[in-house]
Amino acid sequence: MPGRLPPPAVPALPRPAGPVTGCPAVGLTVAAIDRAVADAHTDLRTADRHADAGDESALARAALAYQEWQRIRGEAATAAGETYDPDRDLGLQRAQTAARHRQDVVQCAAEAAHDARQRTDAAHRQFAGAAAGPLYTALARAGLYTLTDEDHQAVRELTRHLDPAALRQVAGWLERTRATALALAAAQERPVRPVVRRNRF
Repeated sequence: MPGRLPPPAVPALPRPAGPVTGCPAVGLTVAAIDRAVADAHTDLRTADRHADAGDESALARAALAYQEWQRIRGEAATAAGETYDPDRDLGLQRAQTAARHRQDVVQCAAEAAHDARQRTDAAHRQFAGAAAGPLYTALARAGLYTLTDEDHQAVRELTRHLDPAALRQVAGWLERTRATALALAAAQERPVRPVVRRNRF
């Protein structure tokens, strides 16, 4: 249908502070929003008719878009201005605040888990003793910065059962593996010059 407005973005993630310029309803009159609601309802009915039993994601997106246009229609009808202003949309503001709160909770949980892992890692290294230092250094240079509890247990077992010369040998294996991997990566990134055959005339 010519002139159909795109569905509005459902506020599931926090938007940047300031005017919500990405919302397609910004500046629309109530009449224009009514047409968008009608278009979204048509899209919903079409998606419902063609919904695949194995994948109903299109129907779900159409339903969310229709619900959001209806909500915007209600906000625009009760607003003081003649056009829709997302900065005055209390429902949108509440959704953004809730989304920012959820993101903060996830970030705080991730930081707490990282700090706990760091403390556990430090405790493992201290328990393994100074003899495990070269092996830990070799593992870090090989790219194994995040070690599991089983990795730390293996380091302690190697430190306990191998003499210093054998530990240096294991560290050397890791270092040679790292150098080989770096050399292969550099060779793959190096551009290959084309071979030009000259005509012998």
